[in-house]
Amino acid sequence: MAKVILHIGTHKTATTTIQEKFREWAPELADRGIVYPRLNQIPGHHGLTALWSPVEDDMLLAQGPEAGFAEIVADYADSDFTVFLSSEEFSRAEPNGGVDYQDLRRRLDGFDEIQVVCVVRQQWQFIQSVYLELSKKTCPPRPPALLTPALKRGVFAGLWADYTLLLDRLEGAFGPENVTFMDFDTCRTSEHGVVGSMLRFLGLDPADPDLAAMLNGVSNISPPPLATWAASILSEPKLAPSWLLWRAENFLRQEYGPNSKHCLFTRAEFDRLKEHFDPLNEELQRRRAPYQPDFAMSPADRSKFGLFREDIGVTFWLQFCRNLAQDMLLQQEEVHGESH
Repeated sequence: MAKVILHIGTHKTATTTIQEKFREWAPELADRGIVYPRLNQIPGHHGLTALWSPVEDDMLLAQGPEAGFAEIVADYADSDFTVFLSSEEFSRAEPNGGVDYQDLRRRLDGFDEIQVVCVVRQQWQFIQSVYLELSKKTCPPRPPALLTPALKRGVFAGLWADYTLLLDRLEGAFGPENVTFMDFDTCRTSEHGVVGSMLRFLGLDPADPDLAAMLNGVSNISPPPLATWAASILSEPKLAPSWLLWRAENFLRQEYGPNSKHCLFTRAEFDRLKEHFDPLNEELQRRRAPYQPDFAMSPADRSKFGLFREDIGVTFWLQFCRNLAQDMLLQQEEVHGESH
């Protein structure tokens, strides 16, 4: 029986790690009945989503997304393989309303079964991680600019913050029995982490010695969120350079200690997120209970943090900016000296 499993993200839940590992190990997975198509040079299958939302040029498929879907159906719909397609862009909410899941299902109708798996995380984590990701390519919006639409509409930066809204769309297209939600923290802390959790979902054994190397490697580690925020404030509206991020991190460490755990938000913002989204996550858990009795998301908890955005005081900013000014003056003196 031919099956498709759509891994739709969400963003910042180790999707890139999963995609890189599955692409690299595609031959070994195929020996076990799992096909991970290599559609282009990109590990994920983002090019397929260009039917509904713009994607970056290097993600596009040479044959186009329509032909990409048609090839997958032609190659595997009459086989006994399970095809695993992975792209966090499948879970995008905007622009243009995100993916048309009814259309997506129709394009895969040649398969006997279509399942969807979606990894989600607590909203404060999600928004903070997306902020850090945005900061790698541009000067990110200030945190309140992300919180306001998330709280009012359940969407921020084009992504779903209210997972019940995403579930509505998935159930409407695929049926609730064919949708699986996984909690990121549970996956991350389980044996063999997120990749191991995905292998188990596919019916594979992470202890398989021929797959053991898939579990090696460390995900990219982002700088402390408040260092990114401080550097972005100074560089606004331009992208903060890496040397400025390093300086911000260094001065935060000097001012608040090397072991302070950072939170991008203020305490009041964190509490607003908790009060708004904890009940929605409980509703998500309740709706999934008939199909996934073990699915759960823990309530948001800020007790483990020692440093919030409102804690960044005058002393830090004076030291940070004074140091930058001194360096600029030294550079001017050196240039002036050379000119004479």
